[in-house]
Amino acid sequence: MRMASLRKTFVATTIASLIAVSAASAADTEVRINQAFQSLLYLPLYVAQEKGFFKEQGLDVKIATGGGGAQSWAAVIGGSADFSIQDPIFVPKSRENGGDGVVVAGIQDAPTVFVIGKNAASLQDDLKGFAGKRVITSPEPDTTWAFMSYLIKQQKLEGVKLVHVSIGNEIPAIVSDRADYALAVEPQVTQSIHQNGLSSVYSFSANKDWYPFAFSSLTTTKEYIAENPEAAQGVVTAFEMASRFIYKNFDETVDVAAKYFPNLPREIVAEAVKREIDAKGYPENVLVSKKAWDNNLNIALYAKNVKAYPSEATSYENNVNTELATKAKEAADAKMK
Repeated sequence: MRMASLRKTFVATTIASLIAVSAASAADTEVRINQAFQSLLYLPLYVAQEKGFFKEQGLDVKIATGGGGAQSWAAVIGGSADFSIQDPIFVPKSRENGGDGVVVAGIQDAPTVFVIGKNAASLQDDLKGFAGKRVITSPEPDTTWAFMSYLIKQQKLEGVKLVHVSIGNEIPAIVSDRADYALAVEPQVTQSIHQNGLSSVYSFSANKDWYPFAFSSLTTTKEYIAENPEAAQGVVTAFEMASRFIYKNFDETVDVAAKYFPNLPREIVAEAVKREIDAKGYPENVLVSKKAWDNNLNIALYAKNVKAYPSEATSYENNVNTELATKAKEAADAKMK
């Protein structure tokens, strides 16, 4: 009789626990985030997911991949996503056409593009070394083209020839001697160093004139925030917690990155994450600053990705929501006391 009673108690307790878990899960608000690519630049998203920061905010986050910035932003506009992660330039571009998009948090706060080459000599303090060289970028008006051509104009570099290749083909092109240097992002930079014997010779992030820079951002619409204020705040707060986690827990952060890039050796993942951290690519606070916005928009104007800057459609005040990030910082500060 006692065994039967214990069995009934165990079954009842188990059922009650399952019901409680189910109820808690049902209470979580589903949020859909569309990322442009699976990218090491978006590591705060993966950390927030894997370390339970979204869950702590009562959110059930579903991650989808658009295949490009335009596609991810289109998912938000079309209603199949609540947030997107990509170059924030799509927000003012759409606003020029009457959209109500808004940037709510920084994902990359630095222009984490690096120049790699066969020549190990650093060009960080001697940009004249680019003169007369062939440099691989993506086609106009893509990011690496805009970065390098703007740098050439800014520094009045002479005789630089830009060689255009599609994204992902930078390393093979330089290895086959189609150029002297190439612009790349992580983890391609670290891969090229380990696997092809190349060197990182220039960091755009280390150029004080270019930092901070709204390189990748979390975007949504004003309508979504108005209709879902708690969810919107929860998402931004989770990203704030994730960014802080990255700077304080290197090994665990690498664990997360390695999970999302299983085809890369762990040592390459670790070195790539460290390079991003050293460059302050991941935001120490997710609030997108006016300077970071200015730096992005100045290049966007140069690349003709926006019609004018500053303007009502492209201004910091009309495109960046500072309230959510400010409250997220306050919540994170309070939790860490």
